[in-house]
Amino acid sequence: MKSPHFSLFLVSLCVSAAQGQQESLSLSASPNSRQSVQSTLPSTAIVGATLVDVRSGKVVENSIVVIRGERIADVGVVTQLQTPNDAKVVDARGKWIIPGLIDMHVHLWSSDESQLLPLGLFLASGVTTIRDPGDSVLIMRLTREEITSGKRIGPHLFFCGDLLDGIPPLYRESTLLVDTPERAHSAVMYLADQGVDCVKVYNSIKEPELKEIIRSAHSRGLPVIGHIPRTLTMTHAVDLGMDGLEHIRITGREMLPVEEANKIDFLPLGERETRLWLKFEPQSEKMKQLVRFLAESHIFLDPTLAVDESTFVQSLANQFNDPNNLYLPQQLLDKWKAEPVPEFAKIPPELKQAAIDGFEKRKRFVGMCNQAGVQIIAGTDGAGPGTLLPGFGLQRELQLLVQSGLTPLQAIQAATINAAIALRKEHDLGTVEPGYFADMVILSADPVADISNIRKVESVIEGGKFYSQSALLNATARAKN
Repeated sequence: MKSPHFSLFLVSLCVSAAQGQQESLSLSASPNSRQSVQSTLPSTAIVGATLVDVRSGKVVENSIVVIRGERIADVGVVTQLQTPNDAKVVDARGKWIIPGLIDMHVHLWSSDESQLLPLGLFLASGVTTIRDPGDSVLIMRLTREEITSGKRIGPHLFFCGDLLDGIPPLYRESTLLVDTPERAHSAVMYLADQGVDCVKVYNSIKEPELKEIIRSAHSRGLPVIGHIPRTLTMTHAVDLGMDGLEHIRITGREMLPVEEANKIDFLPLGERETRLWLKFEPQSEKMKQLVRFLAESHIFLDPTLAVDESTFVQSLANQFNDPNNLYLPQQLLDKWKAEPVPEFAKIPPELKQAAIDGFEKRKRFVGMCNQAGVQIIAGTDGAGPGTLLPGFGLQRELQLLVQSGLTPLQAIQAATINAAIALRKEHDLGTVEPGYFADMVILSADPVADISNIRKVESVIEGGKFYSQSALLNATARAKN
């Protein structure tokens, strides 16, 4: 859910890395080119930590991770793997290592004002990769270039570019209007030529246009993700070829008679979802059938529980009083406070308890999906104040996934290896293995025992560059002043 209330202002956070800038390798670099470049680069060995192997689900005690350049050169245990003679040794005894986290639903979009939200907050929370599934392709291209060139410190950035929506579109900015199959085709070709990583569809797309979007995107090797168009069922949209579902947005026509669904499906978000989930029961046979279908289809589900909690459960006062807001520029926080709640997010007062109950039902639905084997990934739909602050929001998302029935390990996998597969970068990101990007988080406590320990970040490594959390947060505080 994108709204002016949670607008992002693109950013640069000036932080000194513990190691100097290293030669950049593209995500598509060949193994041979990686090896030839890395052989000339300095190495670092992180020694003694407990490594969480998200592929096997096991933990490796007394591990050693060797980094050369921006890639991982070797992984093993101290008793079996020799530390390179030229390596700088980082003593990590008593610590835990997980792969860098991936937030699969972040919006980075600008306003006329020159307010900035520091991207370094993502790194400070262990988030080394983000996907923006719907913003101006111009801003996205410029931002990615500024990050990769070192002008800005921030996570790896993947993006879909402008949303594809039908009539009526929800947003008048960062949207391409596709109201015919021909326009659907040309819009996808334009975005593909601009170098997007995915294509996102929105609420008012009709079936003929969706078919053409999927056909055109797949012909260019791009996944199609997004909302379930309000005139379709989730089942049918997936049958047509959608690759990823953003949010838990089951249309009424999936579960209810069409006449009844039509009275609810086209209402604004806040009232619509509340009224639908008054009627939906997670343990109903229709819902169980839907869960089985999603598991069999191998679709990726990005629940974005953090934004649902913010919209349907929490009060604005709580969000604006969150102590973590101290890392936001005061001008930006003041602007957010002054903006009215978007009309689509408003919930009628008489439905407030029903909205809270509906959120709990959606958490149960996520648990059912996980148990059935649906591929769950982690995204927040931030950034915003409080629990949607960059980086902090993904930590909250993982806690909510665990509350929904995932184990802490499964929640971490949703934000690492599962997310990397959904990005189609499973050979570069998402796990700590030789040849992968050196994106890691060093924690002071065990996140597999307690997911809240995901907040106990000591250091973050992104592309082989080391950052201490305190340095990143202190730099943000200095920039604020």
